[in-house]
Amino acid sequence: MMKKLLTGLTFVVCHLALSAVLTSCKNVDEEPALNRGYKKNIRMPDAEPMTAEDSAFVAAQQAEYEQNAR
Repeated sequence: MMKKLLTGLTFVVCHLALSAVLTSCKNVDEEPALNRGYKKNIRMPDAEPMTAEDSAFVAAQQAEYEQNAR
């Protein structure tokens, strides 16, 4: 009885493994293809200094996080 169970279980596991191997992607592109005319030189916008209101908002968020993170 135990031998039949192990044989059946082995068959099912092998079948599932073989199915996974045969149905997996064969040619996966890690990066999408570039379109024609795509510019390689990307210019990031210049950083703008934070205003006093923005600084106060960030400080309040950090204080709330520090209070709740303990």
